[in-house]
Amino acid sequence: MSETVKMPQISEIEVLASGLDSPRKLSFGPDGALYVAEAGRGGTGASIPSPSQPGAFLFYGATGAITRIQNGVAEQVVTGLPSLALPDGSDASGVSDIEFDAYGNAYAIVGLASNPANRDDVLQVPDFSQLIAINNFDGGAGWTRLRDFGAYEQNNNPDGQDVITNLYDLLIKDNTAYIIDAGANDLLSQQAFGGEVTLETVFPTRTTTDPLTGEAVVRQSVPTSVAVGPDDALYVGELTGFPFQAETAQVYRINEEGQPEVYAGGFTNITDLAFDDAGGLYVLEYDADGILNGSDAGALIYVSPDGKTRTTIADDELTNPTGLEIGADGDIYISNKGFVAGQGEVLRLNLEQKTCFDPDPIYNKVKHYTTTIAADGDPADVYYPVLPNSTPDQLPIALMLQGALVDKADYSNYAEKVASYGFVVVVPNNQRTLTAPNGETVTGLLSEQGQVNEVLEQMKVEDADPTSPIFEIADTETLGLLGHSFGGAVGLGATQDEICIPGICSQDYTLPPQLQAGIFYGTSFRDQLTGEFLPLDNEGIAVGLIQGSLDGVIPSSNSQTTYDQILNPPKVSVTVEGANHYGITNVDNPEREPNRPTLGQIAATETIGRWSGLFLRSHLLDDRGAFNYIYSTGDNLDPNVNVISQTPVY
Repeated sequence: MSETVKMPQISEIEVLASGLDSPRKLSFGPDGALYVAEAGRGGTGASIPSPSQPGAFLFYGATGAITRIQNGVAEQVVTGLPSLALPDGSDASGVSDIEFDAYGNAYAIVGLASNPANRDDVLQVPDFSQLIAINNFDGGAGWTRLRDFGAYEQNNNPDGQDVITNLYDLLIKDNTAYIIDAGANDLLSQQAFGGEVTLETVFPTRTTTDPLTGEAVVRQSVPTSVAVGPDDALYVGELTGFPFQAETAQVYRINEEGQPEVYAGGFTNITDLAFDDAGGLYVLEYDADGILNGSDAGALIYVSPDGKTRTTIADDELTNPTGLEIGADGDIYISNKGFVAGQGEVLRLNLEQKTCFDPDPIYNKVKHYTTTIAADGDPADVYYPVLPNSTPDQLPIALMLQGALVDKADYSNYAEKVASYGFVVVVPNNQRTLTAPNGETVTGLLSEQGQVNEVLEQMKVEDADPTSPIFEIADTETLGLLGHSFGGAVGLGATQDEICIPGICSQDYTLPPQLQAGIFYGTSFRDQLTGEFLPLDNEGIAVGLIQGSLDGVIPSSNSQTTYDQILNPPKVSVTVEGANHYGITNVDNPEREPNRPTLGQIAATETIGRWSGLFLRSHLLDDRGAFNYIYSTGDNLDPNVNVISQTPVY
């Protein structure tokens, strides 16, 4: 059976930076920031002939820059780099790429798009066509020239065509710098940033027809991008030279003999390449219908890992894009409007479906402490994740309503698991006396609805207390409920304020506006006197039920009937195969549960905690990945569960 290839889709395009001068390649630094090479807008200095517009001239100016994008702020951190451009600032040549080595050192390349002799004799600016080291990112002009690649072209001219150099793409791999020279049609390298330049390969010319004259002409390759493939080989994309025809650009793989062999063809004016973690290839096209055909719309094309399927991810949204980078988050970053001064952009393309949603906990470490609920004197254990970078109001509150006569300590494993998904989990011991349906009184650990508001008020106090472990990290305006057995019934009742079941409700209970969701294990909702299952009018509050398939206390049929009585979606019912009524607690309870589980206690608690945490993330933190897992994909991915759900269009 063949496997269906899942192609990426874009859900949103966000402009991260604008007003840039001819942005080219991008790279993430060791600080997590995104760095962009700006080729600049030229200036009013010395001029040389334009290689692309006969009769026009490119004028020099120190207007190139490197811009850092971090925390939503774009800032030029290196300025004064050399630039050549037409008088209106367009068609610029200058700094074209920035990369970082394994030690965090930054390097860049500066293009020229001309004969190196023009640099030396006319411009007299030696920084063009150089590999440079960036000295610092303080906003000044601090760099060191490392290697003159223009001199290599002038002295060697490996492709035998016109002597032209235009360094365009830089790749650092295994302490070696690989440089694409688009003007010279070759791939060069320099090991350990010292010694002689090595010619890796030359890209072939092809014969085509000049659409203006009908005569045969030689079309140069004009390589523009180099990337490391999943097989550790180098892959190179080409723009193609005049007449820039559509669907003639190729992606080459450099084989073991150092020769370029065609990996994929049929593209148009490629400016960059990038492989994703799955081995799929993103190809960025500068002009999707060919440079001479009037439109400036580019395209981003995805080639499946097996090379058999390709799809266009973005097209009309892109205007002459020049750089491509895949972030650690899986999103795609593109330099847009790459040959226009003052109009350049950096875009982030958010993937609708990441390669794989990870349902594991968000935080690795959870701590807890014991406090007292001031309103009634109940002791409570409070679990919270250790945050690497805390911000105010980061963690919603989740109140755990205990099962009848079950101590708070028995829920420690479950509470830790839920907290690891980004919540402050509060587990009180609520001591009270109630009258059972048969008239007998029961005194012990029994939840009640009044705890909802009491615990919320207590967390507000502790979040504002500088001595509290959860000082200023709790979001006390967002509340979710958890519950087990009798506590689950209490929680279900707390999602509405128009119904009161004796023994479960509190007469003075008011539904707090902070309550947005609740998920409960091993429970049902019915009148304790008549046994009637009651409708749950949970308007505006998402409700989830989790049930063990071997629950001998609350039969699965009762849980299903309760699910059917939940009036308002979203709602979900999760059955954990092989778990009994006490799968949520640290240990089984043979005295109160007649059925023995077939799913191990640790696995059961982990499964129940994971689904609880992801459910709350779906509705309290608007986590789309968690939402899709709960309502769509998790049923197939988790072998321990079966899921039914209902949700409005999300």
